[in-house]
Amino acid sequence: MVLAERTQGAAVTESRNGLGKTTAVALIDFCLGANMGEHLRQMVGRGWTFKLDLVAPGGAEISASRSPDSPRDVVLAGDLARARFPDLDQMSIAGEVVLGVRKWTSWLGRVTFYRGRDAEQGPSFRSLAKHLIRFRGDSFIDPFRPVANQAAADVQLENAFLLDLDWSLVEEWGSLKDRKNRLALAQSGDLDVGAQIADLEAQCVRLGRRAERMQQDAAHFEVLPEFRDVENRVNSGSRKLKQLSNSNVADRQLLQMYERQIDEERSNSEDWIAELFDDANVHLGEAVVRSLEEASDFRREVERNRESYLQTEIRRIRERVLLREAEQEQLAGQHAEDLRLLDSGGALEDFAELQKSLAEALTELAEARARLATLRNLSENEAQVKRDELDIASRTDLDLQERFSRREPIIARFGEIMEMLLGESADIRVRRGRTGFMFETRLPRTGSSGVNLMAIFAYDIALTENLQAEGRGLGFLVHDSLIFADVDERQTAMAIDIASRSAVQYGYQYLLTMNSDKVPWSEFRNQDEFRRSMVLTLDDGSPSGSLLGLRLDTSE
Repeated sequence: MVLAERTQGAAVTESRNGLGKTTAVALIDFCLGANMGEHLRQMVGRGWTFKLDLVAPGGAEISASRSPDSPRDVVLAGDLARARFPDLDQMSIAGEVVLGVRKWTSWLGRVTFYRGRDAEQGPSFRSLAKHLIRFRGDSFIDPFRPVANQAAADVQLENAFLLDLDWSLVEEWGSLKDRKNRLALAQSGDLDVGAQIADLEAQCVRLGRRAERMQQDAAHFEVLPEFRDVENRVNSGSRKLKQLSNSNVADRQLLQMYERQIDEERSNSEDWIAELFDDANVHLGEAVVRSLEEASDFRREVERNRESYLQTEIRRIRERVLLREAEQEQLAGQHAEDLRLLDSGGALEDFAELQKSLAEALTELAEARARLATLRNLSENEAQVKRDELDIASRTDLDLQERFSRREPIIARFGEIMEMLLGESADIRVRRGRTGFMFETRLPRTGSSGVNLMAIFAYDIALTENLQAEGRGLGFLVHDSLIFADVDERQTAMAIDIASRSAVQYGYQYLLTMNSDKVPWSEFRNQDEFRRSMVLTLDDGSPSGSLLGLRLDTSE
């Protein structure tokens, strides 16, 4: 117990808050590899180092020291050989090894949570430790979610791991979800893929028959021999004119697009973000406004560079179009003269028209066949996704059934604790949802903050007991005083008693921080036992009564 006490004679303005209860827990978490929170960053430059003494599995006593001034390094000392630490060849004369935070947390994961392949592919040690070290404000919202706004996939992965389910299924569900999203983006229109395939098959048959008839007509078309040379020149000229025309069309479209982009970028408002917040009656701070101005300056510079680039491209395109138009004019004159020579028979005109129609028909057929192939591939992928979803769903159901006995003690203990605290039944429910495992609680008095907090307490105790029984876990459970924020005195006292007896029975440490005015003294059956558990008492009489001899700004 870490207790914040109020000193008699302390000023009215003094408070138990801010003495260092939460900071003490944050420092434990920091020594276990956590990133520094904002109020711990206030310690940078003070030359402080914090040491955490640990007993590793097998009984090896070690210590981990970490400084806010050099947070990337963790200095380890103690019986490191017995603890099977890496990099023992780098041990100093003083018997210390300096590890990076990643190596430190990797080792912690191997000796606390991981088994086999877990160390390489499972959830990180830090993500699992957050379930057993709750002290941030957003840690007390949901039993299964130790961080606010946590991704659903991470919630699934961590709780599946802690409840000894096949957590690799979570990754498969995530991959399946990504595939379904890509398929949804590939589909277009209101018709399903099957209906679109049926429409295109009929269209391909119709276009194919039409192209076959035109090919037969072209094969039997005869041209007089005396017109062959001129005909070849006309055909060649026609192709060249078409190429030039197509190139000019493409360039003019590109030219219109560039000119439209220049007009649009000139017309865009530079203050649209600030106007948006003004319309919403949201007043931005000076720092935000300054950032917006800097972003606006950067944007204007980008727009100037962009406009310069576009103007250069516009000039180049116009020059190309002019050159092609000159070539077209020259070719058109020669083409007209050749056509006059062939006009007497009129055969070339008919043949050219037939060839044009045939080319268009073949192009249309090729495009329809390409769309059909794409849709058939999409349909097969869609069918495969459905088959894979049925397979994953079946394996998930089977995993839930086969591993029920592993989570049964946690479900039973959760319900037992909740009934002791509330006098009513409550359950943990683990089932398959649309996107994988779902973790839920069924609680009495839905909507009560105190009941939700007790559900978190019960789940953490049940989970810790189960991990201890398996020889896994941190060997301790930490709760900040927020765990009892909206809980009445009787339930608070009973919960502390449950945690105390659980810790003794299962051999772990339970660390709780509280303000003295929130301690339900009158509800304890044995106050002396509670007092003996107090390892640190802070007071508001003077700065020396706080954890670090000064008060830090703990607002984050």
